[in-house]
Amino acid sequence: MRLVLASITTFLLSVSAFAAQATCLDNNTLQKLKNNEVEYMLGRIPPAFSDAVADKKIEFKMQVAEADTCQVSFEVTLPESDVKEANLLLAADPAKKIILFSQGYILPETTTLNAAFTVDPVSLQAGHADILQSGELGKLRASIEMMYAMLTQQRANIDEKMQNTQPWSTEFRQQQQTKCTQQFASTPQLGAGCECQINKTAAIASERQMRYVEYVDSNPYAQATGASKNFAAVKSQIQLDCGLKKSGS
Repeated sequence: MRLVLASITTFLLSVSAFAAQATCLDNNTLQKLKNNEVEYMLGRIPPAFSDAVADKKIEFKMQVAEADTCQVSFEVTLPESDVKEANLLLAADPAKKIILFSQGYILPETTTLNAAFTVDPVSLQAGHADILQSGELGKLRASIEMMYAMLTQQRANIDEKMQNTQPWSTEFRQQQQTKCTQQFASTPQLGAGCECQINKTAAIASERQMRYVEYVDSNPYAQATGASKNFAAVKSQIQLDCGLKKSGS
């Protein structure tokens, strides 16, 4: 009887172990893992990244690395033009490069990045050690975040000589109209003034560039770089030309 019970217990343990491995090998699980990681990155990394994803310029792959330990390999393929642009920007600022590298931040130098990490098959969460900046997944995340933070800041640098050939959508124009009417003093000319500001701004900046500016303005670290200072001066002149005055002024 004991022998039978022992055999049953061994069998159940084997089935349990096999089930855990099978979970790691399941294509649906890998797809969920990939989706979760992409969503995490979209929620954290500055908007130049989400635009590249929307344009299908970035590819993501999630594969099993070691089934017995539930280890997966995450591969991200970046646009060559973005990698080159970011590295040129950093090379032009040696002091910034030294500071960032001393803090453990490194820009991607190739278009393909890989990270192997262990996954909990139930929660589908990466191990804590893997998401630290010393872990492979943590390094990959930080590297891509640094790259697209630099690109977002650079693309927020807008001046009055630029020309935008991409018309704003009706929805975006309405959003800007609402922001304008909330920001400036209510006068009979407010509606026309806001329309004037929108037309003048849309002539030099795309919707995406406006989102980059908004990101920089909302992020103290990005704002400290002075990335949007040129546009701030342009915007002030446009508001003056359009007769807009801040509430209370």
